[in-house]
Amino acid sequence: MRYFPRAVATIAALLIAMTLGGKEGASSEGTACNANRPATPELAIKALLEGTGRWASGKQQHPGEDSERRDCLFKNAQTPFAAILSCADSRVPPNLVFDQGLGDLFVVRVAGNSTDDLVVQSLGYAAEHLHAEVILVLGHQQCGAVKAAVDSYPQSAPYFLSVIYRAVAKAKDIIKRRGGDPNDKVAVAKEAIDQHVILEVQGLRRRAPFKQLVESGKLKIVGGRYDLDSGKVTMVIE
Repeated sequence: MRYFPRAVATIAALLIAMTLGGKEGASSEGTACNANRPATPELAIKALLEGTGRWASGKQQHPGEDSERRDCLFKNAQTPFAAILSCADSRVPPNLVFDQGLGDLFVVRVAGNSTDDLVVQSLGYAAEHLHAEVILVLGHQQCGAVKAAVDSYPQSAPYFLSVIYRAVAKAKDIIKRRGGDPNDKVAVAKEAIDQHVILEVQGLRRRAPFKQLVESGKLKIVGGRYDLDSGKVTMVIE
């Protein structure tokens, strides 16, 4: 049985819609289960920062975690206001870190918070079809993937480490220009965590469909670092 490109694309789009959340255009039609959903990218970033402030101070509100929200999301489309690309590290759960509930965040998690085609397409779904106001790339303190990339650099390594090599090289250069030791692996890993976030944000901003959405003011793509010891998120690129 032959499939022509347009037919394959149509089938793929339908499968994505069925798998990731039912109705599309969620923010502009139907019931929004998160009634206080931020309506602009600026307000979405503000809500994320306020949420992580509550988490860090132990004053979480735990919104949208009840059976009423769950039932609403079963009956209606999802309307996440933010998409988060974070590391798969078990110590960095985005819904807890940002004190958000069911249906608030569209989360993509992969070791090292790196992008590939699957990640980009998933974030694209959140931006184009679910109308997320912001994409936040979240690195974190003591990231094992970044540490392993620093340890193996510049030798051949598994893909999920080699994609971090650009950040490692940039971190080494920055440390050298500061007068530090570019062979200090602890210092390089610390700097590479932020540089990897910055590079991933910049890469997303250049790609379709994100470039057009950012230029139109409908989307912001930013990056931050979560510190395990304090529970705080520091923005590294806005």
